[in-house]
Amino acid sequence: MAFLPACDGAQAGREGEEFGASKAAIAVAPSLGVAQSFAVLGASTVTNTGPTVITGDLGLSPGTSITGFPPGVVIGTIHATDALAAQAQSDTTAAYNNLAGQPCDVTLPSAELGGLTLAPGVYCFSSASASLTGTLTLNAGGNPDAVWVFKTASTLITASSSSVLLINGGQPCNVFWQVGSSATLGTNSDFVGNILALTSITLTTGVELNGRALARNGAVTLDSNTVTVNACAGPVTPLPPTLSKDFSPATISAGGTSILTITLINPNPTVAALTAPLTDTLPAGVTTVGMGSTTCVGGVVMAGPTTMTLMGGTIPASGSCTVTVQVTAPAGGSYFNSLAAGALVTSNGSNQAPAVATLTVATPSAVTLGKAFTPSSITAGGASTLTITLTNSNAAPAVLTAPLVDTLPPGVTPAGMGSTTCVGGSVMDSLTTVTLTGGYIPANGSCTVTVPVTAPVAGTFINTLPAGALRTNRGNNAAPAIATLVVIPVGVVVPPTVCKDFSPSTIKAGGVSNVTITLFNANATPALLMAPLVDTLPAGVATVGMGSTTCLGGIVSTTASTVTLMGGYIPANSSCTVTVPVTAHVAGSFVNTLPAGALRTNKGNNAAPAVATLVVTSKGDVVAPKVHKSFTPSTIGAGGTSALTIILTNPNNTPAVLTAPLVDTLPAGVTTLPGPATNTCGGVVTTTPYMVTLTGGTIPANGSCTVTVCVTSKKEGSYSNVIPKGALQTDKGSNQAPATAVLTVKQGTQVSPNVTKDFHPSSIRLGKASLLTITLSNPHNSVAYLNSSLADFFPDGMMATGGASTTCGGELLSYQGSTGVEMWGGSIPANGSCTVQVEVTTNCKGQFHNQIPVGALETNLGSNTQPADATLSVY
Repeated sequence: MAFLPACDGAQAGREGEEFGASKAAIAVAPSLGVAQSFAVLGASTVTNTGPTVITGDLGLSPGTSITGFPPGVVIGTIHATDALAAQAQSDTTAAYNNLAGQPCDVTLPSAELGGLTLAPGVYCFSSASASLTGTLTLNAGGNPDAVWVFKTASTLITASSSSVLLINGGQPCNVFWQVGSSATLGTNSDFVGNILALTSITLTTGVELNGRALARNGAVTLDSNTVTVNACAGPVTPLPPTLSKDFSPATISAGGTSILTITLINPNPTVAALTAPLTDTLPAGVTTVGMGSTTCVGGVVMAGPTTMTLMGGTIPASGSCTVTVQVTAPAGGSYFNSLAAGALVTSNGSNQAPAVATLTVATPSAVTLGKAFTPSSITAGGASTLTITLTNSNAAPAVLTAPLVDTLPPGVTPAGMGSTTCVGGSVMDSLTTVTLTGGYIPANGSCTVTVPVTAPVAGTFINTLPAGALRTNRGNNAAPAIATLVVIPVGVVVPPTVCKDFSPSTIKAGGVSNVTITLFNANATPALLMAPLVDTLPAGVATVGMGSTTCLGGIVSTTASTVTLMGGYIPANSSCTVTVPVTAHVAGSFVNTLPAGALRTNKGNNAAPAVATLVVTSKGDVVAPKVHKSFTPSTIGAGGTSALTIILTNPNNTPAVLTAPLVDTLPAGVTTLPGPATNTCGGVVTTTPYMVTLTGGTIPANGSCTVTVCVTSKKEGSYSNVIPKGALQTDKGSNQAPATAVLTVKQGTQVSPNVTKDFHPSSIRLGKASLLTITLSNPHNSVAYLNSSLADFFPDGMMATGGASTTCGGELLSYQGSTGVEMWGGSIPANGSCTVQVEVTTNCKGQFHNQIPVGALETNLGSNTQPADATLSVY
């Protein structure tokens, strides 16, 4: 066994030799900061193909496209261009630079690592790149804190079926690969360590990575992989908190308003308590509008004309909280707002880097572009409608001064003639383009270009209209418009999927819950079980009776700790279930997992695990009630009317009695209208011009109640209405999170019709139903008539339980099992609204986000300029 001295000179080595650094090896594991919770982090895009399973967080910053989830599964949190992802990128850069600056202990004589056994140390290469064919063995020599650092000036490439093997106590968390350009892991490689690449990282088919894939400037590409983050054993040094901030929107008109949000991030597993006030001084010319608010538990916000201060409070463990305030600026310009390093002082340290944000105030309004495919997923040869929405927020029409040309992605072609609602414009399409010539966008309104398209070959097609593509006498679009069309192959055999849930998901110690395992088959023929499906219950949970199944031909057997389905099949294009009652006698949170591959059928195996959690409380435990609120419509003309609805929810088995008045203070500029409030909570509702108060009352057991009052505003702006944490006080506890709703007010009568939507209740158990209400609002003094059908396509897994109803007139298409609702014709009354309602359910638990895009509601008075969003939680 030959050892190399610690120097930069290249040394000769043979296959099977052990290379090692000197006893004074300088390899040091850098801090990953916030990035330590991320298994995958990309800069431009993260793209997945196939049943990838990521254990850890998935992030992207500053890019905007994460695709392939599903079929990929993330056992963690997806952070798409949010504050945590941005901070993780910053911390990755710091760790990368730390690794690059560590001196070499050993310079290996060639790029090839296969066949070597290496002791801890910093390893460089005589060539610019590194490669691996066969097995690289890392020998920790019994030291669990041993660290390996590999530094390449260019690429890291592994051959198919290559592997990295840790022996004698080595930990994957202490292996670091600093890659000067890009890393590519060959098919079926078994790789270990943290890859920090300057550009991109590609994991080809079947790669298993025990570590992290962190790309600083490029993309991360995945294909049927397993990526797992494993924390190092032993004590963890607390990491200092970080700060970020942003204005939303980042660009406003002079005199308009924006929400300034400061995000406090704590990467530690312990709470960080503020030990000094956090003060943000606004730039000259920017002032606050109204009071600030915070989600930092125990914190108090004080807002002056030019400052915002957070006094006290805590940042949750491994989490974040925010401070928000509405701001304005009367003059055009760019306003730079900075919180200095050290401004945030906590029990876990201070922020090491400043937090900066820029508010742009534009005197003239801009024109914008949006686009969407409806539906966004089709089978090969099917049809989708491409809609391009042109929006003009100026007080005068925006006349096109050049043709607007949209070049379709290769493989996508028009399937018919295009049309436009832009007055005076004409649409021409070729095999590869859609062109709008002439016409104008109405003042304070929008118009659309639509064309049916198709694609004969499966794939993901991204369609982009670049910045500057729309040229008018009022300016050009400053941001691109992007839409994605997913084309699915015809006749593809889809592996079955599994999900599971406990109902109820929370029980008292000694109570009973039913665990239900649902097997899904998306194929046109049945999926036959080829092996027993065995679910091992978590320790502390036991069966309390016989199981049952709707899987034809299957037999369920149980032991105290297992549930087994033997034989049977899953019907074509359908699902079946296995159900068994269970109990637990000790309070706690019990996680039950069916791993990937547990369900084995002639159509393949489940690619993702099925996870459910049973929460067992002590017999005397209660759950605090919650508060939600909304404005309907959420956008009105100055002087218009909106209904403010406050929803109180009680998850307990007994009613929750209010023990103190619930007070909602309206934001400055918004007032109540004369007239009685609608109240289903009991008690007494009183109103003043600026306040709504509920005194007394009861929230029903396992239910909700509402308070609704009409409000108005005469001044243009965006008004944020907040009921703070703890405002709802009952004998079951107080609300643990604030309730926020935003009312947007636009000047003049040229506000386009608007669409809003909500689910009631917004959270249901699996198998239950929620009422989806779509509200169409018209702020004009004349009736708005629909020019084309209005369609709402449900997210995957959601379907209607029956027909729909409407107060808008027209005709509806919805039936039991339909995956959307569509309305033809109809009208919205002047200065009023109408609704479409349909009851929906889902076939699996999770978060189901439902959106009606910009421009979907087309009327003679214009189209909706904002999307309508609502989320249904199924547990």
